[in-house]
Amino acid sequence: MPKQLVIGAFEEFTPNFIANTWHHPRAETKDFARLDFWLDLVRTVESGGFDFFFLAEAVGYPMNDDGEVPEAVIREAVQFPVHDPTLLMAAIGAAVPRIALVATASTTAQRPLLNARDFTTLDHLTEGRIAWNIVTSDNQQALVRLLDLGEVTPHDERYARADEYMQLMLQLWEGAWEDGALIADKAAKVFADPQKVHRIVFDGDYFHFDGYYQATPSPQRTPTLFQAGTSNAGTDFAARYAECVFTQDRDPARLVKTVKRLRDKVVAAGRPADSLKIVNGASFVVAETEEEADRLRAELTSTPTREATAALFLGWSGVDLTQYDPEQTLDDVSTEVGQTMVTMWRNEDGTSPTIGEVMDLLPTTFGGVRFTGTAESIADQVEELVEATDIDGILVENMYGGAAGYVDFIEQVMPALRRRGLLPAEPRSGTAREMLTSATDPGLPQWHPGLQFRR
Repeated sequence: MPKQLVIGAFEEFTPNFIANTWHHPRAETKDFARLDFWLDLVRTVESGGFDFFFLAEAVGYPMNDDGEVPEAVIREAVQFPVHDPTLLMAAIGAAVPRIALVATASTTAQRPLLNARDFTTLDHLTEGRIAWNIVTSDNQQALVRLLDLGEVTPHDERYARADEYMQLMLQLWEGAWEDGALIADKAAKVFADPQKVHRIVFDGDYFHFDGYYQATPSPQRTPTLFQAGTSNAGTDFAARYAECVFTQDRDPARLVKTVKRLRDKVVAAGRPADSLKIVNGASFVVAETEEEADRLRAELTSTPTREATAALFLGWSGVDLTQYDPEQTLDDVSTEVGQTMVTMWRNEDGTSPTIGEVMDLLPTTFGGVRFTGTAESIADQVEELVEATDIDGILVENMYGGAAGYVDFIEQVMPALRRRGLLPAEPRSGTAREMLTSATDPGLPQWHPGLQFRR
């Protein structure tokens, strides 16, 4: 029997995300800052059977090492403007009752206590449907300036810092309040039992905390934990803490290696291999004929300008391709920002493309796997990818913007996937953990290190 996938919608609180196509005739993102825009989108994917809505985040914006922001960033809305995802999730959670909600927050940008309280609050307001996508942040050059953080922290050190951050977060979520601490006994005038609410003392290299956690335990206590990033340090971090990982490999052969590497690290960490759910990004262009689908894909590819494409790569990788000789290769490039993005372009045999070739190819390769064709041919391609790679889900990249960007996938591709047994007959429900990981309990799984802090 084929594996049943989880399906998510991939967005950011911005008018222009992965495809740089906000000005395409089918795109409708002018009202991106309005709540109605997002409620329409999330209700569309929820009613269509999606399992989760995933909101990326960009605290910074594309900036090179000299502190210069390419004009295309502002002119063409390249990761600019961007609004706050956690506030949006609170509104969506109140209005849309079933779908899981994955919000991104940065261990570099957010203070641990405030971030912990945000996600506890969201988990309460959504009745356990919230997940945290843990990142150390792209756009590091701008981020450290905007938040007055000094210099860009080296990549691997950011993950060492994130590890300590997680230790503190898990102590707050799992160790501060015992089960049964909240009594709310009017007659006895006892709201909470002081013997079951504990002072947390944490003294690390990067973070220090001494006090009580004010937020009461939510349905999941710890939100379902996503992680994005497939660098060596990132996959080590995922093997320790993540329940779901978002990958964005566009080449199936490379994705096979990524999945195997992640599962091997999970086993080495003492976890079952299938305890990590791997969700890869993918875009879909579907039409009545293969020829029409190819035409639509080519139209999308030609929509972004070269300047906007280079600016987006700068934001995700920290590398300003316009500052290099076009004849240099990516093997000549190093970055402490987005190592995953640069690695995706490098070949293991040392034949990496030149900077000029990358610039020419970028519009055709942003995002994850590209599926183009009729509904049936795309379903065949998805089935082949799942069998070859062992991924657990797909994060659908909206190529147009707005709810309309998902309609073709929902109406044409999803029924074909259901007929093949790749999707459940009825949409999943429950907490985020139950929907995304097939857990039977809303709390952390038995293998998770966060459970050591429960009292």
